[in-house]
Amino acid sequence: MKKLHEFIKPFLSIILGALLLLFYMNWLTGQDAQLAIGIIAIVMAAYYLTVGILGVVLGDKLGNAKKIFDIISICFFPTFMFVYFLVVAINGASVIGPTGWVILILSMIASLALVVAFIIASFVKAQVFKRFTILFAATFVLALLLNLLFDLAGNPIVLGNFNIIAFVIYFIYTNMLLSSLSIGKEKKVKPEEEQQQ
Repeated sequence: MKKLHEFIKPFLSIILGALLLLFYMNWLTGQDAQLAIGIIAIVMAAYYLTVGILGVVLGDKLGNAKKIFDIISICFFPTFMFVYFLVVAINGASVIGPTGWVILILSMIASLALVVAFIIASFVKAQVFKRFTILFAATFVLALLLNLLFDLAGNPIVLGNFNIIAFVIYFIYTNMLLSSLSIGKEKKVKPEEEQQQ
């Protein structure tokens, strides 16, 4: 199983980009907010496809650019989801129930918190920032799960209406997020390095 994961890992960005492209392509036929979300999603899909292909073809030759691409790859999706949740909150305010509001507010806060925490943790090597990033990452994943399990009114989604493609997209992104955080693989700090810090 571990070998299978290591084999698929370089292609996750390509798979994510392809699914996003197919999932949101029909949104381009919509109007106003739906069209805007569709355009942003297509740009995001193109980015993930491009970065994924470059990563497979060039590999370690990307050098320092790889770190920048990794940061953008992790931050792009929650930023997009924040915009999506905000648009949903504005356009669906009349039908959103109390449970729906709780989930939407949690989703928007978790999205922004993850982006800010991840950027800080990428440049500041203090462990406390990494722990906060892990906390916000878990909250964001929980928010994604809640959005799959409940509709806007706050009612549970029945099995027949479960969005499988959205679940796969969220699962792939979660895999990328956990890999970038390297949970369970924290580097042990040597005494000399600890004194320097």
